[in-house]
Amino acid sequence: MATPPSLDGASLSPATLSLLAAGVLGALLFTVVYLVEGATRPGYDAWTDAVSLLSLGPGGWVQRANFALFGLVTLLAAAPGWRRALRSGTAAVGHPALKAIEGLGLVVIGLRSQDPADGYPPGAPTPPRPTTSAEIHLFSSFVTITAIALGSLLLARRLVVEPRWGRGWAVFIALFGWTSTHGGPASLFERLSTGVATLLAVLVVGRLPAQARPGGGEAPAGD
Repeated sequence: MATPPSLDGASLSPATLSLLAAGVLGALLFTVVYLVEGATRPGYDAWTDAVSLLSLGPGGWVQRANFALFGLVTLLAAAPGWRRALRSGTAAVGHPALKAIEGLGLVVIGLRSQDPADGYPPGAPTPPRPTTSAEIHLFSSFVTITAIALGSLLLARRLVVEPRWGRGWAVFIALFGWTSTHGGPASLFERLSTGVATLLAVLVVGRLPAQARPGGGEAPAGD
């Protein structure tokens, strides 16, 4: 019986590990920025207001740039990094493709802000009908969150067949993917979906070196 493709730290090139690490750092920076912005922005309630509302009002450019830059890092580093790391087998194409969709969605979210809502920004009226920008933003948010959830579930499916990871990790990640689609209020929904993805990236990529297999060499993606 053929051995399933391994996710082995020793068999990943420095370039691949750098791409994956860049994706993790991008996710961490994105989380830190929106947490700091949410805690310091006048009139913003971090417990009830959606992360996307930080794109509005004075200083809104910070969160718009945060979305767009994280999207570019996800698209240009995380997606190709996972494609090289997974190589072939379960989720080898699907997970990186969903990462790319996530990245594109985040860039669009950064370029197209939602309308004022829930009293934020203070004094800004909520339009009677969503603007075109808001509709694009909301659609992109739905696509991005869906890609995050499906990507987590696909990676969990992959780890089921990875002898050096085990079913415990697969169940753990699958639960994360399910949780990110059951947030409830907009604020909690966004924070769960982005926070789950960040924690997942840190845990999985951080564990890769511990999966080292002596003498492993990285095969080209798609082999």
